[in-house]
Amino acid sequence: MTGFVFLRVRAHRLLLSAAVLAVVLTASVLAALTAFSGSVGDAALRHALTHRSAADASLVMSAQVAPAQRDAADAIARKAAREAFDGLPVTVRTLETSGAYALPRDLRAPSARGDEPDLAHFASLDRSRVRITTGRVPAAGGGKPGAPVQVALPRPAAKALKLKPGSRFTVTDRLTDKPLPVLVTGVYEVSDPADPYWQLDELGGRGIRKVAFTTYGPLLTDPAAARSGRLGSGTMSWLAAADFRTVTTGRIDALHGSATAAPKALLAAPEFKSGATARTSLPRVLEQIDRALLVSRSTLMIVAVQLVLLAGYALLLVARLLSSERDGETRLLRARGGSRGRITALAAIEALLLALPAALVAPLLAGPLTRLLAGRGALSRIGLRIDGGATATVWLVAVVTALACALAVVAPAGDQLGPVRPDLRHLHRRHLFDPRGLRL
Repeated sequence: MTGFVFLRVRAHRLLLSAAVLAVVLTASVLAALTAFSGSVGDAALRHALTHRSAADASLVMSAQVAPAQRDAADAIARKAAREAFDGLPVTVRTLETSGAYALPRDLRAPSARGDEPDLAHFASLDRSRVRITTGRVPAAGGGKPGAPVQVALPRPAAKALKLKPGSRFTVTDRLTDKPLPVLVTGVYEVSDPADPYWQLDELGGRGIRKVAFTTYGPLLTDPAAARSGRLGSGTMSWLAAADFRTVTTGRIDALHGSATAAPKALLAAPEFKSGATARTSLPRVLEQIDRALLVSRSTLMIVAVQLVLLAGYALLLVARLLSSERDGETRLLRARGGSRGRITALAAIEALLLALPAALVAPLLAGPLTRLLAGRGALSRIGLRIDGGATATVWLVAVVTALACALAVVAPAGDQLGPVRPDLRHLHRRHLFDPRGLRL
């Protein structure tokens, strides 16, 4: 039967070549659109969560924790961070700030001296988020009893207070009125003001905040000084940021659920009931991205439907021409005793021969076509990286499209499967059958 099928294909090679070309083009474009839609969705999701919405996608936690409960609170916060991002790799950064301290009045200009003093906070910052511009980093020796606490001032605060490395002054604890000597060892500046890390700072990394009080800082100290007990207890904060480089659109619902439940579970812990907060805008960000992806996929769906209609018209035209050419052969097969099943099997084999090239070529072309589309237009200008490839969905779309198109070409042959009587006028030298073998 296979040899006979190849003989039939060779007899109508021009029409079948056109059909194969149409099937390959249709399957390739639909597979490329599928790969493009999935790749763009995943790339857009990752780009939004790691760039534009990185701060909103992070989890910010803070609480007033007693020194004896710091380790337990830190373990709970890190566990909540892992649960909030559905098992994605998570980086947790901390910021420990002291209570409020009053700055000496002589640091202010005489015209600005009022009844209420200016305030400052001590903090052990993440050293990778700041850089020392003048002087040196505060040493751990600043935590020894009787020695001044060594600090580095943010550059805006140092400029406003007219302090420089080597300056000394005394601050007063707002709760206990206990004085604390301070030695300025350096001046620092924020490496990146847009870094989500500065959500942990009440001043947002600006160095100065003027509301009811003027607050300067935070005054950078060594972690040993912060844990020495000389500084008043304040707030312990955590920033959890996930690594979204491997996230896909299929995890949006799981991420949304975990990001909604984790802050509530954290606030229920005993260590986080005293002035604790836990917030993240990741659910809202995911909802916005999901709506944007729905709009983009709808646009691609319109293009795909138009392509299917055009391809359908072309394939129907080829199918009608092929059916007209094979009308005599089909009648002759039926006249010689060919059953419906036999003729249907011949058509099925021909459909497989038509679909096989498209099913193999279309997924392999999906990746290069996707990268070609992504390298043009707005996507290339914003630097969106797309890793298009032959995924399982792309293979499925290519195979289904190829089979559907191939069946559309050979199916019209079924119109001639009814009972017929032989008509010798349909015989031609190009037919593969000897009319002497007809059974009347």
